[in-house]
Amino acid sequence: MYEGKGRPKKGAKVKCIEWQVLAEIEENQTAIAQAVEQKSCFILATNIDDKALLPIEILAHYKAQSAVERGFRFLKDPLFFVSSLFIKKPSRIDALLMVMTLSLLIYSIAQRRMRANMKKIEATIPN
Repeated sequence: MYEGKGRPKKGAKVKCIEWQVLAEIEENQTAIAQAVEQKSCFILATNIDDKALLPIEILAHYKAQSAVERGFRFLKDPLFFVSSLFIKKPSRIDALLMVMTLSLLIYSIAQRRMRANMKKIEATIPN
């Protein structure tokens, strides 16, 4: 595209170049299925006996770990003010860790009971 109207003069500078692409998109179902299968497979290793748990139960226990990790992330949060404490004695560090873990346990139990009661009455909390 040149500056001005009409036919461009010799040696006129190009203002911009425009391209137009026409294409058709077609899904390759086999490639999509292969990618999904490859991304959805992972290994869960455990030292539990084969007969103790089914693979689906092992997966359920593995997925349940995220709730525990979320709780410990809450304890490490700067808003919890634990990081601002300076404790010298190892016995006091152990005591603080015990109190924090106990508070996380109580928090988890309260959360579980609240979710169960909400499920009974079919209530939800807006996000």
